[in-house]
Amino acid sequence: MITGYNTDVRHGNRIFHVQTEDKGFSNPRIETLIYVGGEILDSYRSSYEDLLAGPPLEDGVLQGRMDEQHRAIIRDIKNGKYDLTPPDLLEKQAFNDRPLDQAILEFLQQDGEVDTLELVLDQPLRPVFGMSCPIRVRARLCNSQSPVPGAEVTLKLVSSLKKATGLLSGRTDGEGLFVGAVQLPPSQPGQCAVVLNCTSEHGFDEVKATVVTGA
Repeated sequence: MITGYNTDVRHGNRIFHVQTEDKGFSNPRIETLIYVGGEILDSYRSSYEDLLAGPPLEDGVLQGRMDEQHRAIIRDIKNGKYDLTPPDLLEKQAFNDRPLDQAILEFLQQDGEVDTLELVLDQPLRPVFGMSCPIRVRARLCNSQSPVPGAEVTLKLVSSLKKATGLLSGRTDGEGLFVGAVQLPPSQPGQCAVVLNCTSEHGFDEVKATVVTGA
């Protein structure tokens, strides 16, 4: 596990604390938490299973990815992503744009009162242009480890230069398992990644992996 980053960012009249850490090779994710006034404002998680799938990691590779994610979140803050929303608009977004039970669930998740959903890959995502990308993923609850049947699973191809493309969608079976495969295009402009999302009444989780060019 690599030592993380902690940065205080002043924007407007608020101070944001940005914390990025490596969750370790047993759970290969980089997690960034954004705090304001001691409370979590937002969080971001990205997978680095693609780095573990190849040769042994060279010194500085994982640290570099952590640094990139940490700096990207700081840029978002300075660019106004978390600027204060007028109270009337905030209330409308919180309750009119989504079901009330979803708003309540998200509130309870922040307070740690519910067992939230997480994605667990049976095999690492290794997307390669022009090749088939198999998907075998399980949806379960973080604390109890209970499977989550009927969770909605989607796979998208995202690019820094093109609009995201939907590749695959479906639902987990009675054991919380989803299995599928997609054929990736021969190439795509810009930096590309596949994003695997999972959503259910228990929450939301996602895994990302960079698409590489075949030999």
